[in-house]
Amino acid sequence: MEVFQEPLQLTLELNASNPAQVHHVLAGSFRSLSLFLLAFSPLRPSLDLVQTVPAFGPHQYIALGHAGDNRVAYTTTWALPAKLHSWAIDKGPSIRLLNSIDISATSSYITVPPPFSHIYSAGGPSAQVHAVDPSLGFAQHVQELYFVPEDKWETADKSRKALRYGSHGIEFAFPADSAPLAFIPVLGRSTIEIYRRQADGTLTHVDSSPSPQRADGVAEEDGPRHVKIHPNGRVLYCVTEHTNYLDVYIINSAADSSVLTYVASRSLIPPHVREEPQDPQDPQTFRGDTLFLSPSTATHPAPQSIFVTTRGGEGETTCGWVSVFRLDAEGMFAGEGEGNPYLVERYEALTGGGKAHALDIIPKQDDPDGALWILLTDDSPPQPGVRVLEWDGWLWRGGGARLRQVASWPPKEFVPGEGEEGMEGGSHAVWLD
Repeated sequence: MEVFQEPLQLTLELNASNPAQVHHVLAGSFRSLSLFLLAFSPLRPSLDLVQTVPAFGPHQYIALGHAGDNRVAYTTTWALPAKLHSWAIDKGPSIRLLNSIDISATSSYITVPPPFSHIYSAGGPSAQVHAVDPSLGFAQHVQELYFVPEDKWETADKSRKALRYGSHGIEFAFPADSAPLAFIPVLGRSTIEIYRRQADGTLTHVDSSPSPQRADGVAEEDGPRHVKIHPNGRVLYCVTEHTNYLDVYIINSAADSSVLTYVASRSLIPPHVREEPQDPQDPQTFRGDTLFLSPSTATHPAPQSIFVTTRGGEGETTCGWVSVFRLDAEGMFAGEGEGNPYLVERYEALTGGGKAHALDIIPKQDDPDGALWILLTDDSPPQPGVRVLEWDGWLWRGGGARLRQVASWPPKEFVPGEGEEGMEGGSHAVWLD
């Protein structure tokens, strides 16, 4: 798919007269070219469109970071030629395009870790390192990493199709006893590739961690898709797309081999669902998607929970799941017991999610129980878009669901304004506040 014109450099001014009662959201789509600026009101609760932003989509992923003193949103795109884009988030908030840069293969993920001097992206057969320009976001290209043999690079698939079996994310750990470590899951290899970050921002490969030996054996195509790192820098979590597990590892940061030690796994879907016979017409009934740690707060500085998602099969005959697992102070699973409401919560999504079911999370203001607002994107009919879920925290009072949907956009009756584009399914959405 090609984009034939540059988007307007729009500045989107929001009404911030009562910012405490509104949370702003930036959302992308797998099937629309625009970005969508939304406003969530917890008081009603409701999710409403503020403005449609002409852009370079379909935008598969949005990352928040810094460029100098400026807050920036970095976006991937499925459009061709392959590019990355940066958008300034000004006070208001308001959003304006900063710049766009060419890359060699379609990217799937971006992160801008402290000290915010470099931008790291990964997708398919390669990963990229760019320096940060304090005015424009992307500066010069610093490094390219490859996940195919060097003699295969010229003929390697560099389109979005390569995201199904190539690299799919990159996250950093900041251990106290070593230089920062970067972790890149590669679906087709069923490995997590591990790099040490050098002082100049480049990455040096130190280890490759294969799929773990679980109780049910090693899957030949485990499909590690996304990873997250506990704030203590000692624990890594990984979601597998093909086998639908959340795996937990200890990070041995000072080592140059066996950097990751497998500890435990949990199923992304309820055990009774996993045990059901699969539909012969839809053999890959579930597809593990993503994960997100609950944010640190003054009341709970260590994450209390990890949220994980899985999507329904390609045939959309099943709904996906959002699962919540309680963590202890060290980042390990707090205990066993699928039926224990103090340790595990399951939420069956309204649809299979399509290509989506991405997450972003913010805490509720001044809530001592760890309550959260959660963004869940949906790319699946009959009503795709962006959903807001409410999580009450682990203080179980009995009755009702602790995890539930409270708002969504667009509504069925939504009609785009003249000259504007509608959202044809959500891909990724982030809280801007």
